[in-house]
Amino acid sequence: MSEALAIPATTLVLKLLIEKRLKIAYGTLSPPQVSVVPPPLRQYSAGATGANTPPELPGLTLYLHHITPNTAWRSMFDPHIDSSGQRVGVAPVVLDLSYLVTAQGAGLEREVLLGIAVSALTRNAVLPRPMISQLLGTIAVPAMPTAITDLLPTAPLADATKQLESITITQLSLDIDMSTKIWSALQSPLRPSAYFTVTTLFLNVDETFPDPPPVTDVRLGVWPNANPTSSQPMEDVGDVTQGL
Repeated sequence: MSEALAIPATTLVLKLLIEKRLKIAYGTLSPPQVSVVPPPLRQYSAGATGANTPPELPGLTLYLHHITPNTAWRSMFDPHIDSSGQRVGVAPVVLDLSYLVTAQGAGLEREVLLGIAVSALTRNAVLPRPMISQLLGTIAVPAMPTAITDLLPTAPLADATKQLESITITQLSLDIDMSTKIWSALQSPLRPSAYFTVTTLFLNVDETFPDPPPVTDVRLGVWPNANPTSSQPMEDVGDVTQGL
């Protein structure tokens, strides 16, 4: 899969999953937006304090905050770099994506939104390729794209030859220390949240390489064995010698 579109296309698929579930849950009501940027800072109006502070607008955030190499696939490929440093074989980058899902809003609506998002992701723990194609097919590609992200619906995410494993979604149990570090780095007020790992994502699996040079000279070498051994018992060896 193209390294330019693989990661954002995965984020788009997760976003579409959550939005689809929101529409079902809200029915005739207008569902809140799902954002893929970091959680927003709390907004304050000039002169508004205490009870006069306007309520926070409802919304969901799906934020990719960390990417790690997949340990299971990291050493699965043969050596792919020759002595001159040139790539001579296929060895895609295999990644796991870590997401933060958080909800904002007034009162209990935050919990409502977070529950819908968690349900949408856990109920689709394994994303079959037909579902991925269907979700990406709901986004229209502009006739005249002006940004590379306009091409996300055309990403080969659903192509079995480009994705060696299914995409799986797993919720993580983060300890309070790691959660505190993430929210401190975001400089955003703590909100109800959940953490997910999406695996496994392959990059650069569509690479092609020239054929190796043909063999033009064959050399056969013989080296004596400094420590000869025989698997036969000594008496059998003696019998064979006498027979000869």
